[in-house]
Amino acid sequence: MNLLVSIALVLASTSSVTVQTADGNWSRLPSLQARGYDHLNSDFMTRLHQIASQGQCQLPGYSGNRLDLNLSFAAQYDPGGTLQRIVLPKLNCPEAEGLIGGALLEMMRGGDYRPTGKNPEGWYRGQFSFSFVGD
Repeated sequence: MNLLVSIALVLASTSSVTVQTADGNWSRLPSLQARGYDHLNSDFMTRLHQIASQGQCQLPGYSGNRLDLNLSFAAQYDPGGTLQRIVLPKLNCPEAEGLIGGALLEMMRGGDYRPTGKNPEGWYRGQFSFSFVGD
């Protein structure tokens, strides 16, 4: 198992946060406040690019030697503002889904995304995107 996948699984397992994939339309949920990408790891981006460039999986936004990943996701918070769940779109690529889920969990814990308090049910929509050009 790849080191990054192991890290993503450890992050998810040591937390009470559920990370899952599902098909859905989250466009009507209020947006999370995006505060930057301070906790996005370059090794993560490199590994996702490798997965796409080696043909392990077809990732959205991969063309030629460039990965322009742009995904929406849903996040649920409890009434006290504690993250409970992250829902990613299905990519039919368990390794990539695990990496993205782990990266989002780390970013959300680090404050890169925050709820605005606009949804009493605690559900919000986030946008996760980056560009990476391989060698």
